[in-house]
Amino acid sequence: MGLPSGFTVLHCVGTILLSIGVLLHIIGLATPNWSSACSTSGSKTKHESATMTMTYGLWKMCIGTDACMELPSQTLTDEWRAAGAFAILGMLAGLGALGLACMYFVMRVLSKPEMKMLKVIVLAAGSVALLCVVISTSCYGGGVHQKLKENTAGFQCVYVGYSLILSAIGGILICIGGVAFYIASMSSL
Repeated sequence: MGLPSGFTVLHCVGTILLSIGVLLHIIGLATPNWSSACSTSGSKTKHESATMTMTYGLWKMCIGTDACMELPSQTLTDEWRAAGAFAILGMLAGLGALGLACMYFVMRVLSKPEMKMLKVIVLAAGSVALLCVVISTSCYGGGVHQKLKENTAGFQCVYVGYSLILSAIGGILICIGGVAFYIASMSSL
């Protein structure tokens, strides 16, 4: 069975990349592991030491794996707030790109006239999503994470968590998906 008229494999690849990118960015946005700090206390033997881990997200902080709490508003610096705001804007732009790509599929299946501007808007929304994610991860990595590294006395290690990485990869995939969708639309003319 072939693809309906006006579809190419690249349309499907672009839409799949948009879907995966949006999902990864939402997971990164929602999970409280943008930074992690660890501390080992006790004697030097493996069996007698205890490790404590703290993780920080855009809105929550967790001690260990069980105790999570919202970050107090006085803790949230301007960089922290900007990172959260741009992460949400990136998610909205990614969802917009994905929604418009799905709308394109529905329009083609229903044999509706093709909207040329739709393809450009998918590309623009994917690019805006990447830009917002880059700003978000830069604000967090350059502002918040650096301050956490400087202000976490007693912790041996402070490192970037998986949430920031998922968000960054999601933003990249959203943009690549938007570009692939646009290229597919240009080649199917």
